[in-house]
Amino acid sequence: MMKIATIGSGIIVDRMIDAVSQVNGIELYGVYSRTEERAQEFAKAHGAQTYFWDLDTMLQDEKVDVVYIASPNSLHYEQAKKALEAGKHVLLEKPFCSTKKEAEALFALAEENGVMLMEAITNVHTPNYKAVKEHLPDTGEIKMVQYNFSQYSSRYELFKQKKQTNIFDPKFDGGALMDINVYNLHFVTGLFGMPDTLHYYGNKGYNGIDTSGVILMEYPGFIAICTGAKDSSSPYCVYIQGDRATIRVDRASSGVCEHVDLLLPKGDTIGRKDRAEITKEIGIDQGFHMFYELSDFVRMIEHDDFEQYDQYKKQTLMVMELLDEAKKQRDER
Repeated sequence: MMKIATIGSGIIVDRMIDAVSQVNGIELYGVYSRTEERAQEFAKAHGAQTYFWDLDTMLQDEKVDVVYIASPNSLHYEQAKKALEAGKHVLLEKPFCSTKKEAEALFALAEENGVMLMEAITNVHTPNYKAVKEHLPDTGEIKMVQYNFSQYSSRYELFKQKKQTNIFDPKFDGGALMDINVYNLHFVTGLFGMPDTLHYYGNKGYNGIDTSGVILMEYPGFIAICTGAKDSSSPYCVYIQGDRATIRVDRASSGVCEHVDLLLPKGDTIGRKDRAEITKEIGIDQGFHMFYELSDFVRMIEHDDFEQYDQYKKQTLMVMELLDEAKKQRDER
């Protein structure tokens, strides 16, 4: 039984701990927080065997096999580096790092130490994402792809008052691109690979951070548009439009992939009596989405599945390259 220790707090760590309780082959061992009091409270709330408030002490604990990192974005690299050097497998929250160069360094370090490193990006591991891939040929020739993950941040009111929080702080690598549009990038590149071109247009706040923005990616024959917002909200949607059918993912964000339909077009035939859309459900009631990324990570470790590992590594590096370009454009505009 592998033992996992978590770094970070808040709802995303709560959810990962829930996933740990559902996945065979791994159990919650310890939690880390910056103060002893907070670490002790968090451990008690989640039934952890122990707790840490010194990171080096946690990483020196031989009982820790896997480290899950969900700290502020800018801390991902240094904390993952320490964990890998200590010989721990690492599940690293999105965005993986601040730059592709950092990501490459971490993967190299994982290989040097004989451990595995994976980005905790939920969507590409879910059964419903796999259903999208399976039914992609049913759409015919792709013409337009749209993604919208817009989720109003509870911290945006503070930001409007010019009170800094990590999620809207450039020093912590915050912003809509890194925190939320990254899900859209993984979704589209996991299906279609690297685009020919990428353009990013962000709505920037007083400190230069993007509170919302649109990524436009050009592929041969079609355009993919990714919208991510933390300053406003919208119904979640993914539309992959082809000349024979459309795949729709809705009822949850592009990170969750809760519900997937195949929509046959109404058409525009004059005199046609029934122009109703024909809808075919192609997804499943998949349950808790974070279960799947953790299950895949545990399985890769247990079975030394380096073929799958390399695929996820390639995906992460591709997205990091696109994020580098998008951030460059954001900062130049």
